[in-house]
Amino acid sequence: MIYTHIALDDSGSASLDCYVLDSAISTGLYKTRPALLIAPGGAYLRLAQKEAEPVAMRFAGLGFHVFVLRYPTYVLEVPDDGGEPLVDPASHQPAQTIATLRALAFIRTHAAEWDLDASRVYALGFSAGANVVGLAAEHARDAELLEAAGVLESDVQIRGLLLCYPMVSADILCGYNAEELDPQRAQYAELVKRAVFGTGKPSAEDFARVDLRIHVRPDLPRTFIWQTAEDATVPPAETTELVLRLQQSGVPVEYHLFERGPHGMGLADPSGVGRDNEVNPEAAAWVELAAHWLALDAPDELSHT
Repeated sequence: MIYTHIALDDSGSASLDCYVLDSAISTGLYKTRPALLIAPGGAYLRLAQKEAEPVAMRFAGLGFHVFVLRYPTYVLEVPDDGGEPLVDPASHQPAQTIATLRALAFIRTHAAEWDLDASRVYALGFSAGANVVGLAAEHARDAELLEAAGVLESDVQIRGLLLCYPMVSADILCGYNAEELDPQRAQYAELVKRAVFGTGKPSAEDFARVDLRIHVRPDLPRTFIWQTAEDATVPPAETTELVLRLQQSGVPVEYHLFERGPHGMGLADPSGVGRDNEVNPEAAAWVELAAHWLALDAPDELSHT
């Protein structure tokens, strides 16, 4: 395996961890592999490491070149004394979408070098990361965003989307009264609002821009989605609404709603989580289910010298 870390912008706020498998698998036998771009969650504030490298290693073991997208996040540092966090005011949408488009283009520009099948580039996101890759897929034809990213439309197309307990919208940020929350939760909610929108007073248009349900198109890539009914962070009902919008638009979609488990389980097994309540054998089956789904359009990837 070749590991490379590359910057996606001059500021270093967005980067890509590249885990590229050796194409030689036997004497005179080579394998052209698909690519998987992974966007961890973290409420647009930080990146959840349990949804980064552990997931990358699992899918590398399934034969994918894997790329972990470290998109811009709002919180840079939290003081040990519990004071106000150091933040990046420039970190809000569409910066994350632009970073995703650049990552997709970077992967394709190295396809020949890495024996990578440029026609099979997939994107997987967790929670806020699912919102990030979902928006990149929905806005892959947006001329303004493509120009801002400095990429071509042909270089950012996604073969399939995998959305894990996705942040479908930011509507939940509309429904709280800061005066009714304890100070810590109120501060967190305000931070998330600024992390997503760049302002504490987003408009209705701002909310609409990050709502995956609104931007569904018939030509979106086939999509795999999973969540749990007990998720108390992002509403499962919104995910179901997104699935219905995809179905109504004719987009192929596979949806798994597991009964139990909290938000943010990652792999949902002991190898990749830090809390006992995040270990869930039923939900952990999502990886195998996703592997079968990914294999549905897999070509013969072997070649001889």
